[in-house]
Amino acid sequence: MEWDNDDCKKYNAMKPRRVTKGEIVIGRPLSTSIYDDQGQLLLKRGHVIAVNDVPKSIDAIVFEHEPHEIPGWADEYEKAEAMLDQQDSPFELLALLQFRQMSLFKNIATEKDFKSKAMVLAALVEEICKNDEDLALGTIMLDNQGSYSVKHHIHTAIVCNIIAKKLGWSLRERTSLTLAALTMNIGMIELQDVLHNQSDPLTNSQKTELHRHPIVGAEMIRNFGITDELWCTTVAQHHEMVDGSGYPKNLKEGDIIPAARLLSLSDIYCARVSGRDYRPALAPSLAMKEIFLNSKIDTDLGMLFIKHMGIFPPGTFVRLKSNEIAIVTQRGSKVNYPIVHAVIRRTGEVAFVPPRRDTSVAEYAITALIPSENVNITVNRYQLWGYGVFKRSKTLKRKDERVFVSVPAKLLDMQTITTMDAVIINVNESGCMLKMTPEAAGYLTIGTTLHVTFKILTYIVENAAAEVKNIQPKYDTLLIGTMFTEISETDKDNIRTYLKTLDQPAEAQQPLPNPLEQMI
Repeated sequence: MEWDNDDCKKYNAMKPRRVTKGEIVIGRPLSTSIYDDQGQLLLKRGHVIAVNDVPKSIDAIVFEHEPHEIPGWADEYEKAEAMLDQQDSPFELLALLQFRQMSLFKNIATEKDFKSKAMVLAALVEEICKNDEDLALGTIMLDNQGSYSVKHHIHTAIVCNIIAKKLGWSLRERTSLTLAALTMNIGMIELQDVLHNQSDPLTNSQKTELHRHPIVGAEMIRNFGITDELWCTTVAQHHEMVDGSGYPKNLKEGDIIPAARLLSLSDIYCARVSGRDYRPALAPSLAMKEIFLNSKIDTDLGMLFIKHMGIFPPGTFVRLKSNEIAIVTQRGSKVNYPIVHAVIRRTGEVAFVPPRRDTSVAEYAITALIPSENVNITVNRYQLWGYGVFKRSKTLKRKDERVFVSVPAKLLDMQTITTMDAVIINVNESGCMLKMTPEAAGYLTIGTTLHVTFKILTYIVENAAAEVKNIQPKYDTLLIGTMFTEISETDKDNIRTYLKTLDQPAEAQQPLPNPLEQMI
């Protein structure tokens, strides 16, 4: 993100200043994100400063207001994150994302909880991309099931999220961009599926609806009570082109915000590689070439796009010099040398366990692209991306949805005989997520066993043993993921009963006024 760009200043209203000595304290989380002089993110807000972070923090800059900051955004995003089951594999998260996206579109005319549901969608995209970018990109080439209007929004959001992260955009900016990608066409949902299957020229009414849908969509989002100007403006501008040939306002160059430029580019790429009923999908390398030669697209952004996506993105079928047919599973260190798995042997037999090949090795160099429709095999995505052990039976339902709560808790670390205060922000019978201040957390480490006591309804869960599985800085707090290792069946039953009472929308659940002062 180029922070000195006029169009960025227009929407951010940021004033840069140098980091002060008191803001960099070893062992303490940053109160604000810090950037270098070019605006590239160095350390994000909430990062706990270590000794090796100090040199890069010297002469760094911060902004008086976080880029695109909105009051309450952090709480909203944490609420959305808390609803995700972190034990799910990326494939399960993708299936859940597709289901929730379809449900939101289906009920868009009467939706009462648009904001919180859209935020959960964005949190799902972020989690999927954080877990495995190459897997996420692979789904764009391999996911041929379901509604085009649903899939296309998800695929575009994935590309936007990954490229924005490579460009150093903050989580806040990526979230607004992801939300825009997931809702860019809500002004023409029904028409989008019609056009996907229509080979005839557009009618006059279709042309009118098509050219108006960015403005209609942005107005719909604002009517849902959304005050995120980056989200709304990106939707309104996502069909504008730098040469002024776009719509609906024929904006040019700097009049188009960077987020809208990236969304437009991702939208075009995903549409090209997915194809339509009457038009075959374009090979990714040809889609990249089209992007590079397109005068309507931001040239610098196009170059960065190709650099980070690669000429052979995950999910692409290729023929190797070894005469094997392989599928790209990982982008390599160079755009033209990806990592692949050979799914068809040189003898023409299907490989039961596809071997890994590095295409930078001469023996396995790529000699040709192969259209996916010409490869008549069933791809085991779990196996190719190393998630086979996490694949669950189709008949196994999610046990209990983790629900956003705000329950005070007392923790006891038996090793150090230390008591700590925390707030449980999501829970089910298997474990809970704790929110703590760094001071309260002390020197907790992964693997520590805590004894957790908390009250739900009129029942007290007392000294349930929980192992710390992960520790994640989040703004000025820490999120502690735990798994119950010793908990009675009675406690489990009471947790299940408690969760069944929380059937109202997450946004309607009111957190305790000041949880840390109401500990048991």
